[in-house]
Amino acid sequence: MQEKLIFQEGALVAAEDIAASLKPLIAEYFVGECNGEGGKLVYTLPDGKKFELIVTEK
Repeated sequence: MQEKLIFQEGALVAAEDIAASLKPLIAEYFVGECNGEGGKLVYTLPDGKKFELIVTEK
């Protein structure tokens, strides 16, 4: 298991960084294909059904 990254004060974290960190988790736990597009992940099931996860700063 990969260790947690330590947050450093003043670090710049973008939506793309969060999405990129989630992509391997989705690939590990779900059967299908996951592609990253900026702050968005598109997960496709083997039957072709698609889901979109969008990361935005609040």
